[in-house]
Amino acid sequence: MLRMRATRPSHGYHLAVLSTLAAVAGSLPWGSALAQSRTGEGYPNRPIRMIVDFSAGGLSDQLVRAVAPRMSEALGQPMVMDNRPGAAGALAYSIVAKAVPDGYTLVTLSTGFSLNLNLVSRLPFDTDRDFIAIGLIGTTPNVLVTSAKGPKTVADLVAMVKMKPNATNAASTGIGSTPHLTLELFKRVAGIDPTHVPFNGSGPAIADMLGGRLDFMFVNMPAALGHIKGGRIQALAVGSEQRTPLLSEVPTMQESGYKGFRSTSWAGVGGPSALPRPIVARLSKELIAAVESADVRERIAAAGGEARSSTPEQFRAFIKDEIARWGTVIKEAGVKVDR
Repeated sequence: MLRMRATRPSHGYHLAVLSTLAAVAGSLPWGSALAQSRTGEGYPNRPIRMIVDFSAGGLSDQLVRAVAPRMSEALGQPMVMDNRPGAAGALAYSIVAKAVPDGYTLVTLSTGFSLNLNLVSRLPFDTDRDFIAIGLIGTTPNVLVTSAKGPKTVADLVAMVKMKPNATNAASTGIGSTPHLTLELFKRVAGIDPTHVPFNGSGPAIADMLGGRLDFMFVNMPAALGHIKGGRIQALAVGSEQRTPLLSEVPTMQESGYKGFRSTSWAGVGGPSALPRPIVARLSKELIAAVESADVRERIAAAGGEARSSTPEQFRAFIKDEIARWGTVIKEAGVKVDR
């Protein structure tokens, strides 16, 4: 009987096989996509899906739509908006946390992203582990407003609330929203305890204020600016550290006697945590260029915001600061949300 002797393939043979497999993989569509996602070469070659964490017309929606045309032009591909509101942004964040990290699924990260961690006992994602920050787009101050016939200064408002706390109604746009947490911060630093009336959004709350059924509230600048300019409600102070050019005559809360008081809403762009660095760098470059362009800054200002660009590292540090700062307010006020 003829017996065949088994021979062990040489080291060179193994290298040849591996080289051949790598070449074949690179020639296949999925192999090319894998190689591209790691190096960023050829990115992007198809439309980019932008998951927006709140509904159309909201702050994050307006800000990302302001930069999208510029970024699309620079990248050579359209950015397709996909609004997925729900659970204070958590629905959108859940989608992106599980998305393929190839640069074709991005997300708007906004104020709600920094609140969820301390508001909700269990989240379907890890805020720190599952996302990468790409860059900030802009911020807008939360504004302390009263009815047109209400107190004219923060000091007068505080005096009124202390005189009749049970008869003073302070609105918010919902439990756990930034306006609600800003109200809780104000209650603590001013030593007041008005009756909190939560609404489902800024529209119904402002309507009740116009109707004379509410005394005051904190609200996002874009939601209130038209009413303030029209004289239907009055702004007593803004929550930003400096006065806003949009309401240059209105003092800050710090100027009104509350040192360290800060309350802004914001939005930026993020993606899945494993997004390759070359793709992050490309997106960051184009986002910064868009935010710093004159036409985009004008669009953001028209929406009631202030353009503010950042590097990925700066945006990540900004988010961490927001999480820590609002986390303190949430814990001290004992606010919890079941979602």
